[in-house]
Amino acid sequence: MSNTGYPRTVFWLVWAVALLPLLGASLAYFSGWRPAEHITQGELYPPGVTLSDLHLGDPALTTEGSWRLILLVGEECGDECHRWQALLPNLHASLGKDRDRLLWQQVENNQQGVGLLLADPQGFMVTRYRLSLPPQSIIKDLKRLLRISKVG
Repeated sequence: MSNTGYPRTVFWLVWAVALLPLLGASLAYFSGWRPAEHITQGELYPPGVTLSDLHLGDPALTTEGSWRLILLVGEECGDECHRWQALLPNLHASLGKDRDRLLWQQVENNQQGVGLLLADPQGFMVTRYRLSLPPQSIIKDLKRLLRISKVG
């Protein structure tokens, strides 16, 4: 009885176990497949958009150093705007030890519409949130971002 086929089978099984996930990941990546579920609750800005590109009109916004959460209010500001004006101090306080890394501001602007904008410490735009989102989802995003980020 010869067992010369057994080591060869083990050899190819080890290679298959190592290469099949790599092949599957490569196929998914190059076919353009992306998971349907997003981690962030807001709309991500394209890379390279800065806070000064939005022309919000407040020169204090372009200073660097901290993450910035900006509440845009305008003439069409309704109940949601007023609700967020009251919620922002509580949202800021709920960040705990990371609250010193985030500045929040309110800006009057009719060109961009209403919403919450998040900018990084270098002045690049990260996310835009609708005011209809629950505050818990924005807090969850901010806590995750500040935990992962080493800047600001």
